[in-house]
Amino acid sequence: MTETSQIYQTSQIPNISQISTCSLSSGSSGNCIFTGCGKTNILFDAGRSARAMTQLLSQINVKIQDISAIFITHEHIDHVNGLKVLINKYKIPVYMVWESFDNLSGDYKSALGEVINFISPNDKIKIGDLQVECYPTPHDSAASVGYTIGYSNQKLTKAVGIATDIGYVTAELTEALRGCRIIYIESNHDLEMLKNSSYPGQVIQRIKSKRGHLSNKECADILPYLIQNGARKIILYHLSGENNTKELAVKESKKSILDAKLNVGTVYLGVAPKSTPSKMISVKIKTDINDTEKTEETEKNEKKILNPLNPNFEKKVLLNPNMESPTSRCKK
Repeated sequence: MTETSQIYQTSQIPNISQISTCSLSSGSSGNCIFTGCGKTNILFDAGRSARAMTQLLSQINVKIQDISAIFITHEHIDHVNGLKVLINKYKIPVYMVWESFDNLSGDYKSALGEVINFISPNDKIKIGDLQVECYPTPHDSAASVGYTIGYSNQKLTKAVGIATDIGYVTAELTEALRGCRIIYIESNHDLEMLKNSSYPGQVIQRIKSKRGHLSNKECADILPYLIQNGARKIILYHLSGENNTKELAVKESKKSILDAKLNVGTVYLGVAPKSTPSKMISVKIKTDINDTEKTEETEKNEKKILNPLNPNFEKKVLLNPNMESPTSRCKK
């Protein structure tokens, strides 16, 4: 056995939990993300019809009866379309902020009456083996939040981050996603395609506004920071069917990563399909080792990097960053 081998006593052998996730549907026709660990299965948004969502779940070998909870980002129809029927039939617990609930129609409110749980940004909710935390996002809805998901008994590692329907990259968003291993992030539109689209001028301005949607470039600009802070699998999410293409979104993201002198080959970069499940991806987490302990090698390799939206806010990462802060490229 070499000197660098790690030795555990029998009682210290770490347990490993696997958190798996995939997109079930993405875009204006309906949004939904699945995340599961053990017997805990959570949906984030329910934007397709109840029948469609049941069928999509069957494609990943999950029954709708096995869904532990549904978390809603905001009240727009492409995020809640199937909610009423699902709740009426299966009584699945639903978590959302009050303002979003209050702006639903009466029939939705009636259906949710028995199962609704109100949450606020920064709340941490334990659902079985998973812990979910929400943070505020800027969008033209009554309220809007993103989510991060980790193992419920694990304090340090964030497994999955969800950032969709966001007008611009905020300090709260970068802080929430910092350290997430898997990230779903909106790459909604190509600016030139949007500019030359058939959309009315008012709609174009709404999409481009700070309460609209994130462009390919705005999404791409923040990726190097997220990668340097632990992201290893990135899924471009909520692409517009009219003002974007998979090829343009991926090209912009790859360019940003390469310009930052990061190895694009070390990061899984995918695009969420519009109406079919994406590839199931996973992250493994040690669940019973002291997560505050650091090895000599960890300490030696630690470098400081600035949050791009707050130059005075230092954070430590376990990589050797060599790039400019993207402060100047992010919307204020």
